[in-house]
Amino acid sequence: MNWHPPVPAKVSDGAGVTWHVRRAWPGSLAGEFVLEVRDPVGPGVRAAHFRRGNFDPVPRDDPLIPSLAREAAKGNVIVHRAHKRAVIHAGDKYVKVFRPGRAVDAASKHRIAASLLDCSSFNTPRILEAGTDVMVFSSLGGRSYYELGQDHATVTDAAFDAAWAQWSQAWATTATIAKSAGFRDSLDSLPAHPPETEVANLQRWIDHWLRHSQGVPEAATARSALLARAEAAICGLSGSPADPLGWAHGDLHDKQIFGSDESCGPGLLDFDEDCRAEAALDLANLNVHVELRLRQKLLTTRRYVIAHRRIVATAEKLHVSPERFAAYAACTRLRLACLYSFRPPWGAEATKYLSEPTTPERAL
Repeated sequence: MNWHPPVPAKVSDGAGVTWHVRRAWPGSLAGEFVLEVRDPVGPGVRAAHFRRGNFDPVPRDDPLIPSLAREAAKGNVIVHRAHKRAVIHAGDKYVKVFRPGRAVDAASKHRIAASLLDCSSFNTPRILEAGTDVMVFSSLGGRSYYELGQDHATVTDAAFDAAWAQWSQAWATTATIAKSAGFRDSLDSLPAHPPETEVANLQRWIDHWLRHSQGVPEAATARSALLARAEAAICGLSGSPADPLGWAHGDLHDKQIFGSDESCGPGLLDFDEDCRAEAALDLANLNVHVELRLRQKLLTTRRYVIAHRRIVATAEKLHVSPERFAAYAACTRLRLACLYSFRPPWGAEATKYLSEPTTPERAL
């Protein structure tokens, strides 16, 4: 795909102030986008709408996140998805703000994950406070694997490999514990994420992309290619026997995994999407994100291969069917291709790259 929605890297408000776009999502209508922009007058971010070339910042008193204005006064807003959720960094704490009532389910999932991960050498943030729309967490020490991969001053390739080996061991242990009788009731309380759910998620993002490219002559070839690849990916996921469902993070990528110089095990965070799913869901999602970092030139080829091999080895250790791993990876590539096409500056490159699989052999 060589066309992507025209989301600008920076926008100006009515007073002529420039705002830099950090992230973007498709709106419900063609030509409309939801933005996350850097605050031009201080640290932190703001949510905004971009409709037909007009920029409209969302106020701190986001009407659908009524606790945001109060909590934002305690620190820096580092995430703000308009009308959905926000995260504030307040000293040594992190505050996550939801729509009213949404924090209850998130807190339940976090406690289930923490009880499991504490038994498998993972560190997780502690819940310090939990209400109906606000959760307060302790900070998690170390740096994300996303950050470690880009650090060549203090992190050697050997240390990077050791971090991934530590994650691999802890992840395999987690999967084993999650199958135990003592964890069965907790696992059964989580929502199921069968292949049909993954197909629906992919179809939703394809629909976003098709809606925003409707009637654009330059997108005609890309639309045909996307539809053909989507059909192949969906057939791949639907056409082979599913592996058993087990505990899944639901949104596993290199920004969710933390490592440190201490020997206290890797860290893991953000359990809002916890579910019961095939092991391939998490592992393929993680692997495709690592592929993306290579294309973004945020990982060297050597470090990409290190991470990729550890992920594949973990899949083999957990007896993940190679067909299921490949099928989930194909769906993830297309889903991220559609998502990143809305995000400057990676739109064109990420879309083109994620439409095609990368293998260690090709990377080398």
